[in-house]
Parts: sequence; C-alpha cells; structure tokens
Amino acid sequence: MKKETKNLLIIFLLLIIGTVSVIYYNLYIQNNKIKKGETVIPEIIQERAEENIYRIGNIVIDKNKEEMYFTGRVAKTKGWVQFLIYAYGYKWLEEEAAIISDARLKDLQLSLALLDWKYWDEFYYMKRGEEIDFETEEMDLLLSWKEDNKFKTIKAKETIIIKKTTDYLKLPGFIFLGYPLFDPTVLDGKSHINCLGCPFFPMEEKTLRQLFKRKSGESGYEINPEVMPPLNTKINIIIKKSRVP
Repeated sequence: MKKETKNLLIIFLLLIIGTVSVIYYNLYIQNNKIKKGETVIPEIIQERAEENIYRIGNIVIDKNKEEMYFTGRVAKTKGWVQFLIYAYGYKWLEEEAAIISDARLKDLQLSLALLDWKYWDEFYYMKRGEEIDFETEEMDLLLSWKEDNKFKTIKAKETIIIKKTTDYLKLPGFIFLGYPLFDPTVLDGKSHINCLGCPFFPMEEKTLRQLFKRKSGESGYEINPEVMPPLNTKINIIIKKSRVP
C-alpha cells in the first residue's frame, strides 16, 4: 500500500511539473519567438554590420554566404552514439556524442533562427526531426579539420554508419536541437548540471528517447572509425543552407 501511495505521489508530482513547464514554455515562446525578418536579437553582437556577419556566443553567422560556423573536438572515434555533435545544454547527452562543440544549444537555436527563420519556425514550432519536408531548402552539415598541414572538409554523414538504408538523416539527426517542453527548464542559462537524480529527469529522458527514434525504429548510429579524425582533434563545424533540386 505504501509503495502504491509513493508511486501515485511521484506521478502527481511529475504531472504538476509537466503542467508548470508547459505554461512556462508558452510564456517563453510568446516573449522570445523570433519574428519573420527580425534580425535584432538581444543576445546578438553584430560584428560587421555592413557585411551582414553576426556572432551569437561562440557561433558566427554569415548571412551573405548563408552559413554559420563554430568549433568542437573529437570525443569518440568508434562505437555507438546518439548524436554526432553535442551542443552544451542537455548534459546527459554529452556522453552519447562523438564531437563536443563549444557552442551552447540556446545560441545554436538563435543562430539557426537568424540564418533562416523559415527553417527554424518549421522545425521547432511545427514539425520534428525527419518529418521536416522543405520544398526548396535544407541545411547541410560539414566538418573540417587540419590533416597533414591541410584542411580536409567532408559531409557529416560520411563519419557515421546507419544500419537501415531507408533512414535519411537531416540536421536534427546529427545535432539535438532541443525540445519545447523541456528547453525552458534546461536552457535557463544557469549551471546545466547533469540532473540524473532529479524527479523530472525520467519523464525528460523517456520522452526524448522516443523522439530520437527514426521511422525504421533505429536510434543513433555507429561512428565510422575509418573517417573520424583522432581523439581531441579540433573540428570546424559548418552549417549552410542548400537548395534541394
């Protein structure tokens, strides 16, 4: 009986936390949603206004070239990972990534919105993951590093091995871009501790683990050790708009 009561209390607590998070999220969206065509954001430091180049945290956005840049380091060269790249935010995902970037997830979100408002609005507020189906535009992910005194640049998909040939990964499959229900709590600009013992964590992990599954049922992928550069190699990460034929 005591066990049942305890379980009911935990479920009740999770429901309260979930309700509060949803309310907070709605307020957050209303106050922070980037409007179409808007380029003046408090977090943005405009570096060269006449050249249309901006910086958000450790990310540089070049509106002329329609691309953005940040850096990272190789943390794994083999085995399974949930995502290729980790942007600082959901700490428990850091150990499940091959490349650890120096960018904050919140900054990455703002940078994508600045680079292409339509893309971000479509992904974040309406559709998720591989459900995105743009008619004319997509986001390419490139990796570049110095090898034998020369820079080598490849597409991100070359560094991973996917079991199901039917699975086609887009940008959200390589980098976790956040989730509206949990972002207001996780990306609050504070410590971002790895809250494995928090009462809210089981709901967060269960929800996201389900989100990570592709249509084939697969989740994550294997690193291609023949392509991935050595541990601790500095990686230049490039996200750029591309035209779909």
